[in-house]
Amino acid sequence: MEEERIVTINNKQLLCLFCDSAEFKKVNTKLNEKWRSSFGGEMFSPEGVAYICKNCGYKHEFYKSL
Repeated sequence: MEEERIVTINNKQLLCLFCDSAEFKKVNTKLNEKWRSSFGGEMFSPEGVAYICKNCGYKHEFYKSL
């Protein structure tokens, strides 16, 4: 887990959708696709990046690494 203070995506500061905090932890993640999970294909799910709010824990997922 990588500590991040302020996250900027496409020149816009990321704020938590739940609590409006601006401090996050960055983690790599597999993006959940329900149809793949039902057939045991989780290992082939696309990877992305997630920012977890340090204040409330809300997870913001993005498809491509920014």
